Amino acid sequence: MTLAAYLAERGFDAGAIGALAAAATLPWTFKWVWGPLIDRFGIPSMGRRRPWIILAQGGMILSIASMTLVSLEPVSTSFWIHLPGVGPVSVVSTQIPQLDLAVLGWMIFVHNIFNSLQDVSVDALAVDLLREEERGRVSGLMYGSKFIGTFIGGAVLSRVLTSEGLAGVFMWQIVILSGIMLLPLLLRERSGERLLPWTKGSIQLQPGEVLSKSALMLFRRLGKAFSLRSTQLAGAIGLCMFIANGALGPVLQVFYIEDLGWQRTDYTDISGGWGVFLGLAGAMGGGFLADLFGAKRIIAFGSIGLGICYLAFAAMAPDVFGSGWFSWESRGAMTMFILAEGFLLSMATVGLFSMYMSVSWPIVAGTQFTAYMALLNLSTTTGQWMAGLVEDVGLLQVVVAFGIFQLLLVLLLPLIDVHQTRRLLGDGTGAST
Repeated sequence: MTLAAYLAERGFDAGAIGALAAAATLPWTFKWVWGPLIDRFGIPSMGRRRPWIILAQGGMILSIASMTLVSLEPVSTSFWIHLPGVGPVSVVSTQIPQLDLAVLGWMIFVHNIFNSLQDVSVDALAVDLLREEERGRVSGLMYGSKFIGTFIGGAVLSRVLTSEGLAGVFMWQIVILSGIMLLPLLLRERSGERLLPWTKGSIQLQPGEVLSKSALMLFRRLGKAFSLRSTQLAGAIGLCMFIANGALGPVLQVFYIEDLGWQRTDYTDISGGWGVFLGLAGAMGGGFLADLFGAKRIIAFGSIGLGICYLAFAAMAPDVFGSGWFSWESRGAMTMFILAEGFLLSMATVGLFSMYMSVSWPIVAGTQFTAYMALLNLSTTTGQWMAGLVEDVGLLQVVVAFGIFQLLLVLLLPLIDVHQTRRLLGDGTGAST
């Protein structure tokens, strides 16, 4: 966000900025590769996941440090012609951005490779070590940190950019990442393990926690984990949960601006202002409530709430109840819808995270949990692909259909036994296939 605004101010066009955005998001599309890798290889004497976290965090620091060497300041360039009797005359004077943008794009790509690796490794660590009564609140803290990062990247670093330039932003990122790096460097996964490769310690993994001896064994175990009804239904809910949001997101943004006459900043001020804080509240609150009442109840609350939100939005159509405070024409009513949707999405997401930690088989946690995360991403992508259907069917009818669909999803939840995996398969002890 901050970098895109900076580049736009420096004269880079939308194509160049979009290419950088693609370089940042592309590594996340194949992060499923990391799951099998961290379940297969590692340095067991330092812990099952910790070496990967240290590698990823170190790679993120080095990649940001390399970005400080890139200059993106525009170069003033003039074109001259020679007029007889007059001499050279400047006819065009412009500023051309330096070509270091391509180098920066590759650096961003590499940085997000390490970033996605860290994400998978931390998720796997959480599945390995968290007790059931901790999974909800930790899921809330993990997901809520995304909103904190958005605030720091958008509000804080944008001001640093104004005062200290892009190099200053990179330096502050290095400081923040280095501070985070101290946690995996100074904390062991299990007592008795090595802190660093050259320090004293030994392997402390239980028989069911050891790394898979071959890729074939890993995928056979993964197939066994997904052979259970609960793990399959958990994936089905994840695949369907965010279809409505993915489809309605781009449609409603156009609706607010073109049909309701909002300015672009009207929407971003709501979603990026109070929306961030309510999203954070939904994540944190949902996590703690998941520990108190169970992850499935929080998922049900979020999904039912979203379904009611979509049906309420349809009811606000002028053709249903007419104009007034409860209508599309009411800025307050639309604001409440946007904020409520963000709050409920965060709550449902945290509930899903907590449930996936419980249904995942620890011996293949990196691979299985990453597969669930991929299904959540695919859910949103599927919805975005369906957004074009609104033009053919109509906004009101589509919103009603998605609202009903969101309500019906909760019928799958009672069929899921979050303890089935560990009850039937154990923690992997003695599993040779």
